[in-house]
Amino acid sequence: MKYILGVSGYFHDSSVCLLENGQLIEFIKEESLTRIKGSRGFPFRALTFLAAKYGLSNDNVDHIAFYEKPLRGWALTTYNSLAKPKRSFDLLRSQIKQFWSGPIHFAGELKKVIRINENKLVFVPHHLSHALTALAFAPPQLKNNALLHFVFDGVGDGNTTSIFRTQKNDAQVLFQQDFPHSLGLFYSAVTDYCGFLINEGEYKLMALAAFGKPVYYDFLREHIFNIEVPKFELDMSWFDYDVSPERSFSDKWVNKFGPPILEDELNKMTGNSFQRAADLAMSSQLILEEIINSTIEWGVEETGVQNITISGGVAQNSLAMCSASNIASIATLTIPPSPGDSGAAIGAANFAKMMGGSESVHCKEIFFGHSQLDHESAFFQEMFCLEKSYSHMDEMLDDLISSGEIICCYFGGNEIGPRALCNRSIICAANNKKSVQALNLEIKKREGFRPLAPVMLRPVAEAWFEINQKVYDCYRWMALTTMAKEKFPVKYKGVLHVDRTARVQILDDEMHPLYNFLKRNSGKIDMLVNTSFNVAGDPIVFDAIDCYVNMSRLGATYVVTDNGLYSLRP
Repeated sequence: MKYILGVSGYFHDSSVCLLENGQLIEFIKEESLTRIKGSRGFPFRALTFLAAKYGLSNDNVDHIAFYEKPLRGWALTTYNSLAKPKRSFDLLRSQIKQFWSGPIHFAGELKKVIRINENKLVFVPHHLSHALTALAFAPPQLKNNALLHFVFDGVGDGNTTSIFRTQKNDAQVLFQQDFPHSLGLFYSAVTDYCGFLINEGEYKLMALAAFGKPVYYDFLREHIFNIEVPKFELDMSWFDYDVSPERSFSDKWVNKFGPPILEDELNKMTGNSFQRAADLAMSSQLILEEIINSTIEWGVEETGVQNITISGGVAQNSLAMCSASNIASIATLTIPPSPGDSGAAIGAANFAKMMGGSESVHCKEIFFGHSQLDHESAFFQEMFCLEKSYSHMDEMLDDLISSGEIICCYFGGNEIGPRALCNRSIICAANNKKSVQALNLEIKKREGFRPLAPVMLRPVAEAWFEINQKVYDCYRWMALTTMAKEKFPVKYKGVLHVDRTARVQILDDEMHPLYNFLKRNSGKIDMLVNTSFNVAGDPIVFDAIDCYVNMSRLGATYVVTDNGLYSLRP
């Protein structure tokens, strides 16, 4: 067996993936093992887990690919700091500290887990790692075609936006924009201003946008952005993220938009602060979409290539991805299930595979890693009570969900991306208003302005939602929102956001128990509500111990697994 390891680390969402004979067989996020959401630093536990499981060594590992070139990124951001010494001494000091405690030590930290010749290490440009992650999930029928890859990010290796063209195993850079002009960091600054955590709360800002009006759009467009497609620049006097490690927006921003908003003010969903935040969220969302769409249109027009991918952290903005999918000039759009930094480990490994002249990895699977291992069976027997075995649980599961019960799901491997996709989910019937409210507000304790995620089979999705056929497979992993049709059933309206959109998951796996549930109950329960199986602020459940701990903390009763339906022992 020959292996290639891909590694993402040191900034946020560290992860490791493993190729065996050119096929992706494992993907593990460091947070799954540390139980610290968004774990940064060197992914020691994930690497140790894979090294032990597969006996990884210098003899059977061809390459270990890291998802960026740390010296380049550090040099560019340091140069920017030195250009503004009076304002950015603290940032420069922070960058030096981060550099000397970070990726510069990658080879040394790696040797603590796997002793491998350093000539097997491959350092891949950060944005190229993102692009090659997307390439791995592109339609297989396009494997010999030219593709355009658009990367929209905060910053990686000093780059913020990139366009690549690939064909077979060749990759060319067509355009790159450098720090500090960044769509991702702009959106994070607005996130920060509205009281949410950077790299954590951007999806809350996106949800908030539906409650706002674009009252600040013209101002942002005229005074903060200078757009000359595909290039854009920000007036950096409005921001501090390029000069300070503490705050992303400047006093000038506060003087214009008012005092920073506290998250607690938004939970009330009323008042001037809520509306101000919602209006700013909507305005920021629209300009984000405008720049993404115009950049894509420029790239397609310049090259004539109509099959595209979008990746990078900004690609996790499902509203923007929906908008991009409607661009008339594109033929297909692929958004990988993990477009952010954790998923970039796949792209790094893909680069190592392709540099030997091989074709890109092609990924069909979106679940990897841990499942109910043998050593967990005793734990399950001790802490859980088997209600029904797999072959006999259908009727009981149907009765429980139909009666409004909220069920935890623990199937097979973990979801590859940040969104729960029914392997590590909590679900209930979408037509049971009481259950939906309890799931959202009581069990998960989510903010009232955040939308729900419905799960359904493809015929139902196509009947009730505007499903875009250009978006290959991406509805399987909830990569984008879509609009409900006028004939959308009233009994399911609880899954729709205030703007009548939903981040739909289409369940296509005929072997999945929930696929069979939806098929058996067609016409009665055509849709489930899905949220992640975790306590708010914690990573998604990884193993059986996490399953027990989270069920206990959430107050959940039932969990359905690969081999049966269980309840917590009293």
